[in-house]
Amino acid sequence: MDKEKLKNTASEYMQIWSAENADLLDKCADKNIVADYTHFEKPYKGVQNYKSMLKMTYDFFPDLKITIKNLIPNEVEQIVTVEWKYDGTHTNGNLFGVESSGKKISVSGITILEIEKGLVTKEKGIVDNLNLIMQLGALDN
Repeated sequence: MDKEKLKNTASEYMQIWSAENADLLDKCADKNIVADYTHFEKPYKGVQNYKSMLKMTYDFFPDLKITIKNLIPNEVEQIVTVEWKYDGTHTNGNLFGVESSGKKISVSGITILEIEKGLVTKEKGIVDNLNLIMQLGALDN
């Protein structure tokens, strides 16, 4: 794929992180996708497993919205590095020991997507969860 197609694929795929968009995995991801972020206990393997985690995330933040800040395609390796941020409201559940309080959050991260035949096969990234924890108030004394 050329750079523009890689960027378009990555941009569309990353919308899975906006609330209620888990079904985009069916269109944009290989059925055997592996998703691994530094805060995951273990990688999520397969579309259905990954969808279940995304739906939990949407439950915590039902208005979650991702914004792509930068896309860096690599035609040789067929990867795209994505700089992003997401915004939402902690509406439900206990997250990092904090009960939902309606607090607005804004968190940044970087994701590397591996793409084959127009589908994302691997997603690996890091999220600024320390910032999230601080915004939720989990570190308040």
